[in-house]
Amino acid sequence: MKYIMKQNNGNMKKFNTRDRIFLNEAILAFLRESKKFEEESEMLGKKPIITYGYWKMMAKDVQDKLEEFSTQKANRQSKMYNEEINSI
Repeated sequence: MKYIMKQNNGNMKKFNTRDRIFLNEAILAFLRESKKFEEESEMLGKKPIITYGYWKMMAKDVQDKLEEFSTQKANRQSKMYNEEINSI
C-alpha cells in the first residue's frame, strides 16, 4: 500500500491530478510500445509471448485500481486518458 499512496506526515494522501496525469501517460506510452512491438513481431512472422490484448487488459485493471486511490478531481481528469487507452 505504501507504494500506491503518498505518505504525508503519517497520513495517507490520495493521488492528485498531476500524479494521475503522469501515471496515465506512463501507461499510455507502455501500451503504444507494446502494440508497436506486437505489430513488428507479426511482420516478422513471430508472436509475442505476452500479447498486446493482455497488456491492454492489465492496463485497464491498473487504471481501475488507481481510481480507488485518487481524488475525485483527478479521476475526472483521468477519464479522457481512459478513453484514449480504449482507442489504441
